[in-house]
Amino acid sequence: MPYNHFSRRFLPKRPPLRRINSISTFYLLDYRTRQAELGLDYGPPRAQLSDAKFVFQDGKWQGESGLSHRPPLLQLFSSHDREQSCKVMKKENKALLEENNYLKLQLELLMDMLTETTARLHKVEKKMDIPTWHTKIKKPNKVLMLKS
Repeated sequence: MPYNHFSRRFLPKRPPLRRINSISTFYLLDYRTRQAELGLDYGPPRAQLSDAKFVFQDGKWQGESGLSHRPPLLQLFSSHDREQSCKVMKKENKALLEENNYLKLQLELLMDMLTETTARLHKVEKKMDIPTWHTKIKKPNKVLMLKS
């Protein structure tokens, strides 16, 4: 019998035993002591977008220099950039509305065509005395009631 690596039994090597390290006692300390020892006081979240720096305080993003009269994201763009992006968005919105109206019209036409075709099918079936497709579907004799 030829030898191949599929014919031998899989015997993984045992990992070396772990050395027991001393267990940390930080979990025994109260929260404030752990905070002081480990430096867990991070302060409020900060972010920098472009050249503007923001701080999250009192549930709101504010400019790092203090309270600002404009929302943080508006500080990033000049008024001209905002106007341009607003015009572009309005143009895209109008195009999407027109496309949506066109698709609604197409759907309505397709539904009308389906209704007309179904009516013709029923008319042909009636002339040829063929049972309609919905009478071939078996209906259960019993009605199941759900108990609450």
